[in-house]
Amino acid sequence: MENFTTIEKAWLALLKSDDNERIIQTLHEIRNAGSVKMLPELFKMIHKETPSVVRNEILNLVSDIKSQEAVPYIAGSIDKIDFGDYLPAFVAACWHSGLDFSKHLRVFAALFIQADYKTALEAFTVIEESLEDASEDEIYQCILFLKDAECMVTDEKLPLFRELRKVIERS
Repeated sequence: MENFTTIEKAWLALLKSDDNERIIQTLHEIRNAGSVKMLPELFKMIHKETPSVVRNEILNLVSDIKSQEAVPYIAGSIDKIDFGDYLPAFVAACWHSGLDFSKHLRVFAALFIQADYKTALEAFTVIEESLEDASEDEIYQCILFLKDAECMVTDEKLPLFRELRKVIERS
């Protein structure tokens, strides 16, 4: 758990409000302040009980993040938070952001293997967009992981998996 400042603690309290307008206003304040420490708390709100207007605002915030400091929070949340039906939208927001996830290729490769087709397609895009900035070692580790995980790929995703392997091995 992060050590939150007084203002961040106030934001956390406001995020628990039943007033969607107040929550959205708080999200805009968090966005303008650039407080990446708040991201895990926001990600926990991406579920079916959260009103769609709030959930969409959080996903838009992720898409608009330009601070590379946010990447570990985003990548780390994929394993820790159950996004349910909103996982594809969350992963799409990752590549929409244009952030460099090259140090987290394996996270997205694992997501590709484990998730449904739509999420796998979004994870493919994150990987593809991050390859340019990835080190040779990161690429090699991702290739090894995918080779070991090939037996877990569903028939539905096998053609996409083969394409992913080609894309990574060419970089």
